[in-house]
Amino acid sequence: MGIGVAVYGLVFGLLARQMGLSFAENLLMNLVVFAGAAQTASLDSWSYPLPILSIVATTLLINLRLILLGAAARPWLHHLPGRKVYPMLHVMADEGWAVAMNARRRGERDIGFFFGANLFVAVCWLPSIVVGHLVGGGVGDPAAVGLDFAFTTIFAATLFSGYRTRFDLLPWGAAGGAALLAWWLLPGTWYVLVGGITGFAVGFTFGKPALAPGPMIDGAP
Repeated sequence: MGIGVAVYGLVFGLLARQMGLSFAENLLMNLVVFAGAAQTASLDSWSYPLPILSIVATTLLINLRLILLGAAARPWLHHLPGRKVYPMLHVMADEGWAVAMNARRRGERDIGFFFGANLFVAVCWLPSIVVGHLVGGGVGDPAAVGLDFAFTTIFAATLFSGYRTRFDLLPWGAAGGAALLAWWLLPGTWYVLVGGITGFAVGFTFGKPALAPGPMIDGAP
């Protein structure tokens, strides 16, 4: 997990510099936002003058998944005061959350495991951002070495690794079709937002049967 996160961070740091972010801006984004998928999407929209509305809306939409991740982690965190919970939630990442929740299903109950699994993602991510930014100036045009396509391949790998049932193909197809249509009809990067909203709407509308009661974990389905 650490190697994958570090490679992702290295590419992000490099491309962020290529897009014109200073070292301080790059580092500050990763400390304050700390959401790789949202940062990647915003970087794809990064042009001057900045399309602030599009970036904010896209970031919000992508990060809505963290509501579900946080709710699933509540059995571990509900008994702690907010001053301890919120820093943990800030560094919560998909990879660390998945490792921690899988461990919980096997009987792990130490809150330190949850915090450590997510903190490990930050420990691997942040230094790789710095390295990527420092070496970014000597790479030249990212497209010349294929780095402009790196995030696309990373997202594709993440997407297909999350495949569970054939139902997943419905919101994926709807999101892809809507994004393609928006890319054809609208200027800029609004296709990201249109595709995301469409995929969410289709999944929410037709995915309700998947919320039927299943195995219980700490009293919650």
